[in-house]
Amino acid sequence: MGAWIRGSVLTMLTFGAFWGGAIWTWRSTGRAPSTSDLVTYLVALPLVVLAGVLLVRRVARAQPASVPAAAAAPAVAVPAAVARLPALALVDAAVRTRHGDSVDDLAAALTAHRARPDLDPELVDDAGYPVMTVRVPSAGDAAWRAEAEPWLVAQGHADVGFGDAHWRALELASAIASELADAAALAAVDDPLLRIVPLAPADWTAVQRTAAGAWLAHVATRAGWAADKVAVSPAPPGEPAAAASALLSVLAGQTDDDAALTILLAFDSRIDQAVVDRMSAEGTLFIAAHPQGLVPGEGAAGLLLAATADAAPTLQAASTTRAASADAAPRVDAADLRRLAQRVLAETAVDTFTVSALIADADHRSSRVLEAMALAHDDLPHLDAGIDVSTTGPACGQSGAVPFLAALALARRHALDGTGAVLCVGNADPVHRSVAVVRPAAATVSATVSATA
Repeated sequence: MGAWIRGSVLTMLTFGAFWGGAIWTWRSTGRAPSTSDLVTYLVALPLVVLAGVLLVRRVARAQPASVPAAAAAPAVAVPAAVARLPALALVDAAVRTRHGDSVDDLAAALTAHRARPDLDPELVDDAGYPVMTVRVPSAGDAAWRAEAEPWLVAQGHADVGFGDAHWRALELASAIASELADAAALAAVDDPLLRIVPLAPADWTAVQRTAAGAWLAHVATRAGWAADKVAVSPAPPGEPAAAASALLSVLAGQTDDDAALTILLAFDSRIDQAVVDRMSAEGTLFIAAHPQGLVPGEGAAGLLLAATADAAPTLQAASTTRAASADAAPRVDAADLRRLAQRVLAETAVDTFTVSALIADADHRSSRVLEAMALAHDDLPHLDAGIDVSTTGPACGQSGAVPFLAALALARRHALDGTGAVLCVGNADPVHRSVAVVRPAAATVSATVSATA
């Protein structure tokens, strides 16, 4: 109880200091704060300070025990009996987010620390105040919907029950499917099969998933693919946040047809007043009184995968399930992430010190940020936490598997530079944990070594 009281007092003092200082400054200068100022000084900076304090405390508690352990054994043993997972080539990637319609745009926003939520112009909480969301400006195109809706009706999908959020999510998915279908046509050899694996939002019905799959296949045919060369393999119903599980399924299925190309596509939208009201009723909505709540978001991210491809980064992944929800855990525990990281690094023969970046789908919640930072601090101490460690959650908000696939898309971009492997972490979900390693292509690595020799 004492620790809980101290934590509560620290939180109140931290937020009180920032809020009081910010309000005093704005009043004394007579300047009206912008939305960015409100988010930065009243929410983001206090959370960053609290996260830093908690991390320092954790390191201080762990230090005495780590010294004897290091003396007793030189390294933590990696399980010997593990199945080696086949690698996939990351041929291409695409994103549609609040902070950019390309991977380069998203990377630039993250580097500039501009990838954060904003006050929504339309959605409000129970008290009538605007809520924080991550709304994609390009979604909600009436002309696009005017084309897609009649097509679905003509194909027998008239009663799917799509609301505004469904249409927004499908519109973002369509942009990704079109872009990656074009990229697949350029990479295709010997008229291969194009497999589309859509990770639809968890609350979509089977009828809605089927309609979405039919539309995405239609998008691929408009990009020039023959209808008999496009197959849709919907992911099973349920929460798609454990995106690495879908990746492992793709890894297994891709080897059945080495010539096939696969588009793994995640899309979601929580930009809807009904969704906000439901989150508020459940007590999961991010508001000033509940800073560890969730921020409604939307977006889409996709990967173009192949069994092999010249000059393309490669991907391997593993996932597990926590024994207990991270939301209910009394303290941050990165043990599951550590075991997964050790496994995939061992299976890919990647030396820890060649990992040049860590990208997590963690959002603004301190438990998720500290978990990812603990993995970086303990297992990747050579990384600069301010430069080499980044998170996609704040840029995407609550949007299912989109932040994890966006992290993989950013990792591919990083690996194309040939500077080293990238570790991608999925820990936003309460129980699912995923780790993937994205490695530069062998030819890229050789060229980089030759250039620096």
